[in-house]
Amino acid sequence: MIAGYTVYVDLVRAYFPEKEFLTTGMTREEERCRRALERCAEGKNTAMICSGDAGVYGMAGLMLELSGEYPGVEVEVIPGVTAANAGAAVLGAPLMHDFAVISLSDRLTPLDTIWKRVDSAAAADFVICIYNPASKGRPDYLRQACVRIMAWRGEDTVCGLVKISDGKGRRRRF
Repeated sequence: MIAGYTVYVDLVRAYFPEKEFLTTGMTREEERCRRALERCAEGKNTAMICSGDAGVYGMAGLMLELSGEYPGVEVEVIPGVTAANAGAAVLGAPLMHDFAVISLSDRLTPLDTIWKRVDSAAAADFVICIYNPASKGRPDYLRQACVRIMAWRGEDTVCGLVKISDGKGRRRRF
């Protein structure tokens, strides 16, 4: 069985036509993990897929946290490459010192908390990697984050934007 967010499962579905699939939509991560763990408890080998590194805005932490409720179920985490590291490789490795990774998605985190994190990272002089910079519902968050960061930085601050293809001809920003 392959479990995951519907969009990510759809990317691999054609490669595994013989598999059973379990999907849920955005913001239903806990339900997705519980359903996958239930299938494992029933004896089905189940792979949970997610984007990037399973441990950075991925599902590993939640799967491990919930697995304690399913005795006998073993969780193995196989991490991928984080968007922060992929983007850094394209930009010439700017993550040489301390850095912060902050998601601008307010689906599961209140916006006030996100802005507090952006302000704190900027004040502490961290290199800042921004995940989920924009969406239809939050087209202006990246600009707002940049304004906040620049309150702590000089005009000579270097900024990079990395776009990588998702394999379907669409570009992804990192």
